[in-house]
Amino acid sequence: MKTDFNLLRSVGSRGGFTLLEVLIVVVIAVLVTMFAVPSYRKAQERNRFMAATGVLMDIGNAARMLHEDYPNLTYNANVTANTSWTDSNCPSEPTSSNALMFLQCHRYLNDIPFSDTTYQGYSYKISAKATASCSGCSASGVACMYDTDALSEYKCAYIDKSGILHNN
Repeated sequence: MKTDFNLLRSVGSRGGFTLLEVLIVVVIAVLVTMFAVPSYRKAQERNRFMAATGVLMDIGNAARMLHEDYPNLTYNANVTANTSWTDSNCPSEPTSSNALMFLQCHRYLNDIPFSDTTYQGYSYKISAKATASCSGCSASGVACMYDTDALSEYKCAYIDKSGILHNN
C-alpha cells in the first residue's frame, strides 16, 4: 500500500497562527504592560527621591559643620548650581551674604550637578540655627528640600539640627 505523504502533511499541520491565537497573545502583552509600567514609575520616583535625599544629607552636614565653626553666623540661602570662583574671590570668612559661596569654595559642599536651581526636580534651602523652611514642609531644619514639580508623594524632607532626616 502506497502512502501519499503530501496528503498527510496538509491534513496534520497548518502553516500559521489563527486570528484568535494572535489576539490572545496581544491581550496578554497588554495586561503585562498595564501592571508593569506603574511599578516601574514608582520605583523610578523612589530612586529620584533617594538621590535627592543624599544631596540633602550633604547640604545638611555642611550647614551643621559651618554652624559648629561659626556659631554666631546667621544666613538663609537657596542652594543652586555652584558659582564659578577663583582663589582670589573665595571669601576667607563667611558672612550672612556669602555663606553659601563660602561653603562651596572651602569644599564643605561637594559639586552637586544642579540643572539651574534644582537637582532631580528638588529645590534646596540652607540656613543657620535650624530656620530653613521649605514650602510644603511642616517643620524647619538646617536644610530642606521640596519637589518643585510636585510629581510624587515625596514632597519634601528636612534635616534637623541634630542631623536626623525627616520626610513629610
